[in-house]
Amino acid sequence: MENSYPLVYIKAWRNQSPMNKIDNYAEEFEFLDEEERLFYLIDLAKRKTSLPEELRTDDRLVHGCMSQIWVDVGVQNDLVNVYYDSDAMITKGICCVISDCFTGITVQEAKAIQKQDFEKLGIRQLLSAQRRNGLGSLIQTISTKVENL
Repeated sequence: MENSYPLVYIKAWRNQSPMNKIDNYAEEFEFLDEEERLFYLIDLAKRKTSLPEELRTDDRLVHGCMSQIWVDVGVQNDLVNVYYDSDAMITKGICCVISDCFTGITVQEAKAIQKQDFEKLGIRQLLSAQRRNGLGSLIQTISTKVENL
């Protein structure tokens, strides 16, 4: 699926493997207490999202989340791109991190990412049980869309 939405990268981690990206985020989060992690996620949420408003449709909604999250996955130049948006700031920040870990890598690399790979980020500990389910649903939705590429 070829999409031409604008690409949004957080850092110069574009050409890194997904595990290196996850490790880089884990290192950043490691030095932050819970409140600082939340503020970091809110700061990420303030960046422009990559899914145009007109594409925030029901078929792109992530089910099982308290907030609304829209994701789409495509391939450009043989690399996976994840496009996202959310109606809640912390959720949008989490989407930013998770989407970035899947973006800019090959389909094969993206297919190798497992939900438990994100445990080291320590994001789950910041969330209520219902929001933890939403995090899992986000990762599962992206993984399923990658499998269908």
